Amino acid sequence: MNIVYEIYHKKFSNEVYSATGNYLFWLNLQNQPAGDKKLLDSLNVTPTSWIFIRHSLMVSLIMTLGRIFDTNGESFSIDDLLKSCIENIHSFNKSSLRERKIKDTGGKEADWLEEFIDNAYEPNELDFQKLKPQVKKHRETFNGIYKPIRHNIFAHTTKEHFGKTSEIWESTSKSNIEEILDFLTDLNLTLRETYHNGRKPVLSGAKMEKGFFEKDISLLLQRVKNA
Repeated sequence: MNIVYEIYHKKFSNEVYSATGNYLFWLNLQNQPAGDKKLLDSLNVTPTSWIFIRHSLMVSLIMTLGRIFDTNGESFSIDDLLKSCIENIHSFNKSSLRERKIKDTGGKEADWLEEFIDNAYEPNELDFQKLKPQVKKHRETFNGIYKPIRHNIFAHTTKEHFGKTSEIWESTSKSNIEEILDFLTDLNLTLRETYHNGRKPVLSGAKMEKGFFEKDISLLLQRVKNA
């Protein structure tokens, strides 16, 4: 079966967007009321609703990360994305890049195109293989910390952990989840730059875009406070 990279990358990008948005909404809903009494009072007018929203955000976040790091061969995951890069390696060569750039400019060859293509990097299979250790590292973090929450609390209510939810949550931390989300953002942008701009697929240390989400969330909470 020929795996289409473009479809897989779009799916992965949407998953990263969803996970990031859920986390930052949850985080701001946790933090902003603590330093804003008027906002806290406004939220406490309908406390049950906000408790459900906050819980739903965390459920959605962890379930989304679970899908990304899933090792079930029948489900789409981050592994399938990298596999699609290798199986469709021809889509990353200079000839394919040229075709995309000409399409982007309305079917015409721009003056800068030849120099751009000359300077473009053609990745090979090893380039994408080198990204796998980072995937493994962050999957191990997810499996060790968040997968038990997903399995024992959100996806199922296991009898063994029925009264131990606080113990399961103790191993979580803000730094762990943000490291995972930063990595996923970095990988997403790296592959996008390789495919669309001929950059070598090397992680650059990009971090999740907090500003866009935080602005949107802050505007919502301000409306609630001033209602």
